[in-house]
Amino acid sequence: MRESRERHLLYLGLCAALIPVLLLRDFTPSNELRYLSIADEALRNGTFFAFTDHGVPFTDKPPLYLWIVMLCRWLTGAHRMWLLGLFSLVPAIVIARVIDKWTVHDLDSEGRSIARLMLITSGIFFVSAMTIRMDMLMTLFIVLALREFWMIHSCEPGVRHCCFTFPLYIFLAMFTKGPLGFILPFAVTVVYLIASGNGRKFFRYWGWRTWSVLIILTALWFLGMYLEGGASYLHDFIVNQTVNRTFESLRHGRPFYYYCLTIWYILAPWTLLVLGIVMVALHPKFVKSAIQTFFLTAGVTIFVVLSCVDQKMQIYMLPAVPFLIYGAAMFLTRFHDNHWIRLSLAIPSAMIMLSLPTLVWAAATFPKVEYLNNGLIYAAATVLTLAGGNALYHLYGKEKEHIIVIVRRIAGGIGLAVFVAAWSLPKVGSDIGYGKLCRKTNEIIQKTGITDVYAENIEHAENMDALLNRPVRIVNGKATKDTNRGKPFLLLVPQSELNDLPGKDVKNVGPYAIVVCK
Repeated sequence: MRESRERHLLYLGLCAALIPVLLLRDFTPSNELRYLSIADEALRNGTFFAFTDHGVPFTDKPPLYLWIVMLCRWLTGAHRMWLLGLFSLVPAIVIARVIDKWTVHDLDSEGRSIARLMLITSGIFFVSAMTIRMDMLMTLFIVLALREFWMIHSCEPGVRHCCFTFPLYIFLAMFTKGPLGFILPFAVTVVYLIASGNGRKFFRYWGWRTWSVLIILTALWFLGMYLEGGASYLHDFIVNQTVNRTFESLRHGRPFYYYCLTIWYILAPWTLLVLGIVMVALHPKFVKSAIQTFFLTAGVTIFVVLSCVDQKMQIYMLPAVPFLIYGAAMFLTRFHDNHWIRLSLAIPSAMIMLSLPTLVWAAATFPKVEYLNNGLIYAAATVLTLAGGNALYHLYGKEKEHIIVIVRRIAGGIGLAVFVAAWSLPKVGSDIGYGKLCRKTNEIIQKTGITDVYAENIEHAENMDALLNRPVRIVNGKATKDTNRGKPFLLLVPQSELNDLPGKDVKNVGPYAIVVCK
């Protein structure tokens, strides 16, 4: 009962920390706003499998996440950050719960408590839980697929239905993100079967049932693309976006060691603790059970596979995080009060303690981050500084505290800092996204009746059509300033461009301006 209460309090704490972010933050212009624009275009065109991005065929992503965006827009009549954000936040909680139940017989309550805290507050997992992307959803389906594989492998009750749900979850991962949704579960299961000496049982898991489900569902998907987009769209998706990307991955646009450099903040602040235990645990004498082998294999295999892929981003490593953290937690009791374990927490604690002085220095030194001069952001940095100092004190004070208490102190400080900083988003939002700019533009449109909107020198301005409900034409300065367009229009520009537009009616919005050209 106590563990259940603690677990639910943790999930409620995660929601409490992140929901203000989802309520108040703006859509990022490059990715999030682009998905909204593509979804709107699909709703106007009445398509569900063949998408376009401002008239150009869009074959970069499968449809599942775009369907979610389309459904939310259709239900509410607008793009709601809080609603779309639930499709990252809820999968994050489900992942934590699935992994937690999975390891109930292999980790004691303390071990699972530490693992839950580290998973939810690890850098990339925490950020992904409040990001409008499909990566958390794909990670959920991969975790569920590997869980079904494990049930078949260990002959757990209900194994019969797993023969169908295993490929179904793999397909849903593919339907969310693309080839990686298949490659990662396939690589993990094959490597594990080989590592555990069960390579001959390959077709027990990858037999006719698995392949039949995958082939039938994929064929229906491709048929939908063909019927809506034609042969050229299907060819572009299969050949250019899938096959070519797979083979080009060997060229390494980013070095193969990219994730060796970025893993430090992907798992932060638990990187030293997790990687140190994992590297030691890879020695055969430390592994005592099949599930330990599986979690270590899953984490390391995903890391290696993604290192071989050309397109590398930190968020792509998300599927490895649950397995690396819980895999490390399975061995934590062996090194419980080890000096190295305390040092692996002391170093990030010291770095966290520097949050406030670092913020003061950055805000004073770099004009581009002047928006950080906000009382709430300073308060959040103060929370982090106090949390880091408190953790250090109890790591090496007269009465050394249990490691789990230290983890709770650090994790609690991170969550509270995010919660406090979130309330500053309405003030700094115009420096991050285009929401405030678009709201002001719509107000001017209603007052003046001017409906033509142009943009100059604003990155990804074409995606603002999702918030303005009208197209935004991209122009260069000469075309806007020297050409008589015959009727009034609104010009969206950075404030730095206003010197070229003397005598115009200008409305400033954060770093941007709306110029009324009559």
